[in-house]
Amino acid sequence: MKKCITLCLTLVLALALAATASASGKADLSVIGGADGPTGIFVTSAPTAAARETSAGNGVVEMQINGEYIDFTGAEPEIVGGRTMVPMRGVLDALGAQVDYDHPSKTVTAALGGVSLRHTIGTEEITVSGGQVLTMDGASYVKNGSVMVPVRFFSQALGLEVYWDRGQRTAVVIDKQKLISQIDSGFAILNGFQEKQAAGRGENLAMTMNFDGTAKVLDSIGGDKEYPFSMEMTGLYGPSAINAQGSMDLSILTALMEAMDEEVPQEMAGLLKDFDFQMICSSAGLWMQMPAVMDMLRAGGEAVPQGEVWFQLDGSGAGDMMDLYGIALAAQREAVTMGGMLYAMAEYSDLEVPVNIYDDVTQAAALLTALVGDGAFARDGGDYVWTLDQAAMDTLAEALGAASAAFPGTMEMTLHADGSSAFSLDLTVDEAPLALTMTMSGTSTATDSAFQGRVQVKNVCDVTFQATAAVQAGQTAPFPAPPADAVIVDMGAAPLVMSPAA
Repeated sequence: MKKCITLCLTLVLALALAATASASGKADLSVIGGADGPTGIFVTSAPTAAARETSAGNGVVEMQINGEYIDFTGAEPEIVGGRTMVPMRGVLDALGAQVDYDHPSKTVTAALGGVSLRHTIGTEEITVSGGQVLTMDGASYVKNGSVMVPVRFFSQALGLEVYWDRGQRTAVVIDKQKLISQIDSGFAILNGFQEKQAAGRGENLAMTMNFDGTAKVLDSIGGDKEYPFSMEMTGLYGPSAINAQGSMDLSILTALMEAMDEEVPQEMAGLLKDFDFQMICSSAGLWMQMPAVMDMLRAGGEAVPQGEVWFQLDGSGAGDMMDLYGIALAAQREAVTMGGMLYAMAEYSDLEVPVNIYDDVTQAAALLTALVGDGAFARDGGDYVWTLDQAAMDTLAEALGAASAAFPGTMEMTLHADGSSAFSLDLTVDEAPLALTMTMSGTSTATDSAFQGRVQVKNVCDVTFQATAAVQAGQTAPFPAPPADAVIVDMGAAPLVMSPAA
């Protein structure tokens, strides 16, 4: 019974998280400080391809700046009193800053990317552009002719991101805004389209989605059979929580299991036919409410109380999931650029190995620039047209220095000047043991989207489907948890444990 319930919960969660796209192991974290506020120190014990072999095992402190390891002359980076101290001049030179030193006053001045700073050796203060004074958590000092300062204050003073990779004993410094700007220089078309799509959206988004279709299972002996499927869902998506509710008819799954000679319990068949749900997800946890499942539990002899009952899943990964969801949500409600999204995704995926962030961002950017960058679009009046076919695949492979792959179809996307778009897909595969054709087409505006399609698998099935979705600014914020008087069923307990939410 618990396995059945868990499968249902997993399905609902996947659908709810996918709605934003349709409409348009946790590390130990401490704070090191960044240009936009606190930035995490990402802790890892795993070796990485980007790390130098000497750093992890011999106590040496390394420093990586914009993906390159720095070899210092004179003093080396070191950890003093829990702080990573680095040679100030060596770091500034590696960043390309203009640096001057006034011997009588023992004052260092530097300028980088429109930001200037001034620091007097032996003090705890750095003065930045406009006269703002930052107080370090320790005074600078001189070692082997080098001025040593806490590395995190470069992020505050010069607009840089700083991470600490404990496994590789490496301080990682990245000029985030410069990197994002370099990437975005090749995505003016997509960034402009995203800005138009995100115009007018607020902090919270309200979404609706409808999806339905028919699957015809081909049977030359017993006769073809048709099975409908459908889903209706509404959702409220905020920066710190997700609420979703809907209903589904997934009786086609019953037919598929029976076709594979699997016995389907009657209560499971009923559940898939008429499946209603509600979901709440936040950094505090993950909860589901499913009336049909509660009826199954009561029919099975479980002492389930009446009233509002929620299933609570293991919330150990809820915080990580919300972080990843936040990246997708930001792209929906803000004019987040391609460079910004790539950086956020690499920062998240390299949570435990920040020495890999810069290389992962630049490599992903190179691939996407070749695939969907400005050069991949053709101008058609006020529109931009993107096409992926065999010729485009050959060009992409050549740009990446790789062997081309067969692409048995054509994809096309048109971005209109008013911020709307249209796409189409035609795919044909005719290689044993699989022979299929797929067609899809759709349109999208800043608030609405629709698509339809058909998949035909030779001698197996013929599936048609269509969907609509809408997004607008939400008038309220989503709830972060079930009501205080709700009954909570702990799915991590055996047997199931029920308790009040409060």
